[in-house]
Amino acid sequence: MKHPRHLLAAAVCSLALAGCSQPQVATLADLPGAGLPAEPDIRIPQVQIDTLQRNYEQALVDQQDPAVRRQIRMRLADLEMERLEQLQADNPGQRVSFQPAIERYRALVAAQPGDDYLNYRLARAEALDGNQGAALQALENIASARPESPFIAEVLFRRGEAAFNDRRYRDAARDFDAVLAQGESPFTDNARYMLGWSQFKASDYPASTRTFLGLLDTLHSRAPLDELDSGDRRLADDSLRGLALGFSYQGGAGAIEPYNPDRGARPYQHRIYRALGDWYREKERFREGADSYLAFVENYPGSAEAPALHLRAIETLQQAGLDAEVMPAKREFVRRYGIHSDYWQAADDTQREQLGAWLRPWLAELARFDHARAQALQQEQPGSPRERRQLATRARQAYLAAAAMYREYTETFPQDSETPAMAFLLAECLEQAGDRAGAWRAYRNVASTYPDHEQATEAGYSAILNAEAVYRETATQANAGGQRGEQATLWRDRAIEAGQYFVDTWPRDPRALPVLLDAADKLFQQRRYAEVIVAAERAAGWQPPPDLQQRRNLNLLLGHSYFEQRDYPAAEQAYARVLAGAAAGVPAAGDSIAATARQKMQAAIYRQAEAALAQGDSELAITHLLRVRDSGRTDIAATAQYDAINQLVTLEQWQRAATELADFRSHYPAHALTPTLTAKAVVIYQALQMPGAASAELLRLAQSDADPQVRRQSLFLAAEGFREAGETDRAIAAFQQYSEQWQEPREQQLEAQYQLVLLTGEAGDSRARNRWLQRLGQAQPRSERARYLAAYARSELAEQSYQAFAGIPLALPLKASLASKKRALETTVADYREVLDLGVAEFSTQANFRLAEVYRTLSGDLMDSERPPGLSPLELEQYDILLEEQAFPFEEKAIELHEANIQRTADGMYDDWVRRSFRSLAKLLPARYQKPEQTAEWSDALH
Repeated sequence: MKHPRHLLAAAVCSLALAGCSQPQVATLADLPGAGLPAEPDIRIPQVQIDTLQRNYEQALVDQQDPAVRRQIRMRLADLEMERLEQLQADNPGQRVSFQPAIERYRALVAAQPGDDYLNYRLARAEALDGNQGAALQALENIASARPESPFIAEVLFRRGEAAFNDRRYRDAARDFDAVLAQGESPFTDNARYMLGWSQFKASDYPASTRTFLGLLDTLHSRAPLDELDSGDRRLADDSLRGLALGFSYQGGAGAIEPYNPDRGARPYQHRIYRALGDWYREKERFREGADSYLAFVENYPGSAEAPALHLRAIETLQQAGLDAEVMPAKREFVRRYGIHSDYWQAADDTQREQLGAWLRPWLAELARFDHARAQALQQEQPGSPRERRQLATRARQAYLAAAAMYREYTETFPQDSETPAMAFLLAECLEQAGDRAGAWRAYRNVASTYPDHEQATEAGYSAILNAEAVYRETATQANAGGQRGEQATLWRDRAIEAGQYFVDTWPRDPRALPVLLDAADKLFQQRRYAEVIVAAERAAGWQPPPDLQQRRNLNLLLGHSYFEQRDYPAAEQAYARVLAGAAAGVPAAGDSIAATARQKMQAAIYRQAEAALAQGDSELAITHLLRVRDSGRTDIAATAQYDAINQLVTLEQWQRAATELADFRSHYPAHALTPTLTAKAVVIYQALQMPGAASAELLRLAQSDADPQVRRQSLFLAAEGFREAGETDRAIAAFQQYSEQWQEPREQQLEAQYQLVLLTGEAGDSRARNRWLQRLGQAQPRSERARYLAAYARSELAEQSYQAFAGIPLALPLKASLASKKRALETTVADYREVLDLGVAEFSTQANFRLAEVYRTLSGDLMDSERPPGLSPLELEQYDILLEEQAFPFEEKAIELHEANIQRTADGMYDDWVRRSFRSLAKLLPARYQKPEQTAEWSDALH
């Protein structure tokens, strides 16, 4: 690199050698501006180096200025250096001496020992001439005299190289570190690289590791390591090797992760682990090499490079002859990268293709290895039961392991020519392991996916056997545990499916007919009735034909299936055939089947009755229902007769209904439907004009029915019935029993008490009536009806208090009779206040009216009371004035209450009691309330 100042001065002098004494141009900015030539095809001729040298030599002779002469000599030295470098380049096999250039530079340095440019050029010339010591000395001159020189980075780098070659690694590291401190330069990468090796040689492995990682980070920032140019690629490879050596001294692969940056792993992290593993392999430290590869797999399981490093670990173990560890490593590879792994699911097609190429031989190898081991364990003959159990467990585990590998093979390579055989071996392994459910699936897969395979028929039949086995097992478990049999039903359905497939696919197989018969039975259990009919008919036409036992079962299945498909006449006929066979003694133990057939036949007739009823033919429906009754006294017959009674009631055939009802009670006294006939009996007896009988039925039901709600309702209905029949005493007794026996629902108990108030009143039993009024008046107003009844009862009781008050005369001595009158008034007021508290409008107006009348009556009675005898006219006048003073407040109170009552008209309330208040006010305040009505004229003028 040429110093700009020197180059600039030389350029100026070369343009005007004759008159150049001092350089006038200090910077590039001071140069004259450049312009475009007039003609675009003008070319500047190239001047040869020897011509320039001659020109400069001549200029040196002519020039007397010392400064200019120094510039010329510097230019001559540079030209000589360029000539020799060109000569060396043109003759690469020939050694060229750089002494002419060296002598020129030495002379210049002697004159200017602190000039960094001259020392730099001298060092270069000495180095090219092979004088490394002299070159270093020139560089040292720059370092000591001009530390700010633009050549300082190279100076430090060259000095560091020399120190490294002399094995002064710490000195070398110091110089290389100083190069890096200068900032970016052409020596930065090499300086960092050499710094890493210097630190390594100085046994500072952490520092060396950080330095190499920093260099790799820089290189990777330019391009992925695989895409670097050859120079940078060599730096990267050597840095990785340096890292491998460093990590081997720091404990191996476990030392790598702590050097990760805060943001996470480096993009080339796998190369670090691989470099370490490769170094261990070169040193035949195979265990450590494999562990290094696997360490990356553990730390970065989802990495795109993980499978390749895992594979390299397995190859390393094989190379080392560690056979006991190779199979587990292959098994782990399958687990991590097989078709069921998260890695496989996230991989693209290209990755999966590569993985498949690795997996295919290993899956087959692992499957056969586990299968052979399971068979060997199964053939061993241990002595004790404990050993047998342990051996069986190990064999089962080996079979399951083999099955897992076979399954993964078939799933990974479904189109592979080996897959059908692998799929059958999978099924066999599962069956041997006792996994019947899994074996069923595997056999079914072979039979359906590869029907032309040589083992497909056996696979199809084995699928049936395994589904049957699981069905029996799950059914037994469900029965033993008292659980629902959903699983048993599911496996029964699967056995059906396997059987049907077998019959359809291989009908000439001698096992086909028994499979079909079993499938028909299971189809019925699954309620697939249309398929049952098809299967039964197909079995009936099989050659050779079914035997008698099989035919009976087929007819029973047909009857059931026709019934479920609502073809009830056909079902009835099928059941009749079954009954006919049972009556003929085929089979001998057919009683239970005959009973079933009879019940189902009755049900079929019953359904025909329902159909007739749906079509509106009630008479035909009754005929069918009674036909069921005539076929035998069963639960179905009871239901049919009960429905016949309902239909007879609907048709109002009361006498027939009463007859059937009595017959039903006689044959089914404990039947669940018997208690419900009471309501029907009530309707029937009422229609037959037998109300007493109807109520007696209800009363009997109230005393005997098991359901408390039925007893309660029946008792209330009986009481109402007696009341309607005019049997007051029986009605009172029934309502009283209800009130005392049933506290809830509270509203209905209050209704019973209300009826008791009415009935005892009708019977003239005032004491009983008052007792029921008091109980009714104590009701808590939890509902509007309860509030109403309580208000009614309190109003009735208050009316009695009012009448008692009104019946007390004011006689002499007035003080005593007035006291009694006031006590009666207080009682009446208190009673009516209770009525008002309930807030029932119908009774509130009455209460307000009565309260006002209580005060008005007292006022009037005071004024009309008997005067003491023997009073003089003046005394009588004074006595009257005193009475008026006593009566006036009561009259005022009466007016106030009456006016409050008539205010209810504003709320839309205007009943008889409000009208009475108006009339009382007309008497009390005639001037205000006894005015003739006037009719106002209406005018439309405003409109």
